[in-house]
Amino acid sequence: MHHTRPSLGRIIRGTPLCLAALVALAAAPQAAQAALPGSAGNTIVRNTITVNYADAKGNAQSAVSSTVDITVTTVAAAPTVLSFTPSPGSTDGTGATQAYTVRVRSNSNGPGAISFASADGSFTNLAAGTAPTVPGNIFLGATVIDPSESKKGSAQTVAAGATITFAVPNDGGVPTASATTGGATGDGVINGLVLNDVVYVSDANQVFYGPFTVSTVSDPAVGTGTSAAPASLTLTNSSGASITFTPVYGSQIVEAKDVTVTVTQGQIPLATAQNAASWVTTLSATMGGLTGTGTVTTNAHAGKISIVKYVRNATSAVAGSGAFTPPVSLNGATNTFYTSGVSAKPGDVLEYLAVLTDAGTGSSTAVYATDVTPTYSTLVSGTTYGGSTAGQIFAHARFGATETDLKRDNTGGAANVAFGLATGTSAGSTMTFYLGTGASTSAGGTLTTGQVAYLIYQVKVD
Repeated sequence: MHHTRPSLGRIIRGTPLCLAALVALAAAPQAAQAALPGSAGNTIVRNTITVNYADAKGNAQSAVSSTVDITVTTVAAAPTVLSFTPSPGSTDGTGATQAYTVRVRSNSNGPGAISFASADGSFTNLAAGTAPTVPGNIFLGATVIDPSESKKGSAQTVAAGATITFAVPNDGGVPTASATTGGATGDGVINGLVLNDVVYVSDANQVFYGPFTVSTVSDPAVGTGTSAAPASLTLTNSSGASITFTPVYGSQIVEAKDVTVTVTQGQIPLATAQNAASWVTTLSATMGGLTGTGTVTTNAHAGKISIVKYVRNATSAVAGSGAFTPPVSLNGATNTFYTSGVSAKPGDVLEYLAVLTDAGTGSSTAVYATDVTPTYSTLVSGTTYGGSTAGQIFAHARFGATETDLKRDNTGGAANVAFGLATGTSAGSTMTFYLGTGASTSAGGTLTTGQVAYLIYQVKVD
């Protein structure tokens, strides 16, 4: 026997589902506590007494009867907040928003309005709160399987895309599709359920199976005999997988609808952008004063660039302190650089290395760097890093597995590595580097979490 997942199978009520995407609702069926198993709201309970008699001469007379109808009351039950999609959600940067699709299911024996409230819970590494939206009210239909249904008590297997039909109590034409008053028999509405509604069906243990989609509604007039003629609903298995369950008299057929909750993230302190940031949002769904809740965690991400500058004497092997050997080759070589302690004589060539790392939890965008040719030195260009254009190549960049030469006139370069230009070669000349994925000749690109960009250029000591 195959049980599908909550949105593709059976659903439990009573435990708020946080971090369960609608797609990921295909888990074990879940039990729910019904409002009033056995009788649907708006069901007509009819009682008729008939008296037969004859007159004093023994002649049979027409029977006389009296009928009393009562209507079963809809009993409110706490709705179930089934899922949030995506779950958990993520935002990149600060001030971003995350929209969640939330599935809410009725647990009542009849139709009713659902209202919503939203609140924030715990925060981690956020300086300010969020402002979750609250969906507008929705109306969910519900009914039960009628005692006249022949399938009750027998296991039913409904293949994906197949249909199953159930007899359900006549609602007397009371509810419309959006309110519990008005309506009429033959209006295609059974206890608030209409064509194309998404529904779940329970078994004797109050385990819900689905989702199904209402594909046919039979809404006959109320009978005039000993029973109010039952209606019927034809349901199509829209779960994408086979569903097997055993319906019983009183099994609920309850509607579910999707609503949207939007969370706006708070400010992530720059000093802690490298740490995880998250918050918890709770959605409360209420019917008749009874509330069901669900929670979702939203993760915030922010980029944070760290940079370390190194140098080496390319003319003579002068060791310094803070030695660093890049884990990748640069311009075809693997050299050791130092953070301090390197000396040089006039005429020596110094090679500088800048290592830029996204040390945050998210992407850094529009990344560019500026540097200035040091005092008492001249920028080396033209031959050191390739010399493909005499006098132009002044630096070399590596990002990921790709390397590129950078030219003083900002031509060449590579869109997913870097572009660069230099105002000249003399001391005080400004160099600009546009770095990362999508870099251009006028704008920086993107570094994602943990990505590293390398820059090297050389100067000659005057």
